[in-house]
Amino acid sequence: METLLIELNSPKARKLIDDLVDLGIISLRTEQPAWGDLWDKLDKQLPQTEPDMSEQDILDEIKAYRAEKRARHMGL
Repeated sequence: METLLIELNSPKARKLIDDLVDLGIISLRTEQPAWGDLWDKLDKQLPQTEPDMSEQDILDEIKAYRAEKRARHMGL
C-alpha cells in the first residue's frame, strides 16, 4: 500500500476521488494538520506591519499600557 498527499484543484477531481472510493479502489484518510502548520498558514495571511517583536518587547508594551491605564484611572 502507498500513501499519497493530493491537493484537489477542482470539484471534478473530488468527484473522481469519491467514485474511486465507492469502487473500493482507494480509501481516504483525513488527518488534522499540526498546530505549527496551521499557525504558519494563518501567519502568512495576516498583515505584517510590525517587525518581529521579542517576548521582552511585548512584556514592555503591556507594562507601559497598564501604567498608562492606571494613570488615567487615578486622574479621574
